[in-house]
Amino acid sequence: MPRENEPLTARLLAATSAFTKRLDAAVLRFVRRHNVLNPGDRVLIAVSGGQDSMALLLILARLSEKLGIELAVAHFDHKLRSREEARGDQTAVRGLAAGLGLPFATAAGDVRARARRKGESIEEAARNLRFQFLAGNARRLKAGVVVLGHTVDDRAETVLLHLLRGTGLDGLVGLRPRSSWPFGRGPSLARPLLGITRADTLRYCHEAGVTPRHDPTNLLLDASRNRVRHDLLPALRRFNPRIEDALCRLGEAVAGAVDYLDAAADAEWRALVSPGEEDVTFPRRAFGSLAPALRARLLRRSVRHLAGASAELEAAHIAAVEEALAKGRGSVSLRHGLTASLGMRTVRIAAADRRSAPAMKETPLAVPGRTDLPGWIAKAEIVGLPPGEPRPRTRFEAWLDADSLSPNVVVRSRRPGDRIRPLGLGGEKKVQDLFVDAKVPREERDALPMVCAPWGIAWVVGLRIDERAALREGSRSAVRLNFRRARRNR
Repeated sequence: MPRENEPLTARLLAATSAFTKRLDAAVLRFVRRHNVLNPGDRVLIAVSGGQDSMALLLILARLSEKLGIELAVAHFDHKLRSREEARGDQTAVRGLAAGLGLPFATAAGDVRARARRKGESIEEAARNLRFQFLAGNARRLKAGVVVLGHTVDDRAETVLLHLLRGTGLDGLVGLRPRSSWPFGRGPSLARPLLGITRADTLRYCHEAGVTPRHDPTNLLLDASRNRVRHDLLPALRRFNPRIEDALCRLGEAVAGAVDYLDAAADAEWRALVSPGEEDVTFPRRAFGSLAPALRARLLRRSVRHLAGASAELEAAHIAAVEEALAKGRGSVSLRHGLTASLGMRTVRIAAADRRSAPAMKETPLAVPGRTDLPGWIAKAEIVGLPPGEPRPRTRFEAWLDADSLSPNVVVRSRRPGDRIRPLGLGGEKKVQDLFVDAKVPREERDALPMVCAPWGIAWVVGLRIDERAALREGSRSAVRLNFRRARRNR
């Protein structure tokens, strides 16, 4: 990524003080200690224009040579401020990126419209749109890391919020220095500033000669975070002036325990679970002999395996399974239409009995958008092509060629005589035979969705994609489909 405008670049990078040098060194130590960024990383920096992200941009520009990384800048307008303010934010970020000779990308999204359409909070809608924008530009720029400007203050607030709402160990970790993409496959997330404070970033900008904007992301804070930031933390500082550091130390200590538990759970998963099964079954004696913390992690992993990467269990569900284990019998209704059943020799996590699930009439599938179906919820996104072969997170996710589905696509139940050309089989097959081969129970077959293009069946959900709908060399864009079972009212 070549640099342009060298005189301005040199001036910006040379505007140092004893304080900025100390902060640069502190961030460098933090990045190396936690492996936040690695030599060769292509990095996309999310910059709102506020003090944290503007300081982040300057610091990484100064450290990029030492770290061996390449930088680009991305700015997203949530359309929550006046047009004049939004234009000022973009101009400030674009100007600093240009001054540093870095590639710059920008876009806008109507957060309020999405929130109304999807039934999301403003904060959720903004995050979803922003992350879609960042993921798209990371792919375009071949950046494997998206960098965010969270500081010590943000991590402390997150730990405290989770504590107030009630959380397990994972919630006490707060923000991690480097983590996976929150929406399945995507670039890594990195937070190099988790070792410095919000006050540090403001002073850094001033001493570097850069004027930050009023951070537009502050408009996205929910009421709880605002109260924690402006009421609770100031009150706690009367008991401990360094409360933020104390909360972050707690998060780091818990992160070590969580990593240990995750590694142990991974080992037990490999030892106890047969991969590729439609359900998740554990040997009852082996499962019961594990520590409760490991059983809880395995239950949560089972639910994600069956219902999608974002599927979660509440503490009450874990407690109900533990109670059934203590009694030696029982069946527990979980979230996402799943049930945990205790047999004589097994503990089985599977979809609840769906014999009464109604068949689906032909229903148009919203692309992009959400479609509510009998017993199912379908979400469709138009996305760029993945690098290499797509890797669906669950069997209920598929990546299909967008052009093959046009001009319209519907979802329906099976019909007599339905046929499909399963990808990789090199021929045509009856859908009925597909069900038999996959051992789909008879009572479930009418409730299984089929995604249909004008030319025929594109995907039998959870089983097979038709070769005509698959991504191929020459595909221009993809439709990513996710189906999940609708929750029953209980």
